[in-house]
Amino acid sequence: MRQKRHSEYYHRILLLLRKKKKIMHRFKFISQFVKVTFAIVFIIAMNSCSADKNNGNIESSDLANCTTIAPRNPNGNSELAILMRAMLDSSSSLKASIKQGKLPEKFPDAFLKIHTATPTDPTVKTPQFDAFAASYVEGLNQLYNSAPEDYESNYNSLVQRCANCHRAVCPGPLKAINKLWIEG
Repeated sequence: MRQKRHSEYYHRILLLLRKKKKIMHRFKFISQFVKVTFAIVFIIAMNSCSADKNNGNIESSDLANCTTIAPRNPNGNSELAILMRAMLDSSSSLKASIKQGKLPEKFPDAFLKIHTATPTDPTVKTPQFDAFAASYVEGLNQLYNSAPEDYESNYNSLVQRCANCHRAVCPGPLKAINKLWIEG
């Protein structure tokens, strides 16, 4: 009698284990499917904004292509927000180039739109913002007109100008900006 009970329990346990194995197999399949789908969506999103990552140059036409990406923030994509994201991407590429002792030959003319780009919040456009924007453009000119031995210090000066503005006007991107520094 005991043997019969044990064999029934053993049989039930085996059935449960088989069901669990089937469920786990389905779960792994779904998990892999989600990962692959996410990877495809991520790649498409990354390619939707065409910036020349090899030399840090951003064309004006590239900024127009960027307006179709989904908002990264709850306030949506303004012209200034898109421009600043392009500046961040360009600065990351620029950092890598400067570490190799190189500087892109072409000045990023599209960044001059910082003075005219429409912000998400219109109250941001103050004389203080305009001064910070002018300081950024001045720093950009200084970097692109500097000697190779001054690339690193002028680049860090440019990053400092970004950080100063964002401390005063819009602190959200400071975490990303702080990753741009070239450590001595």
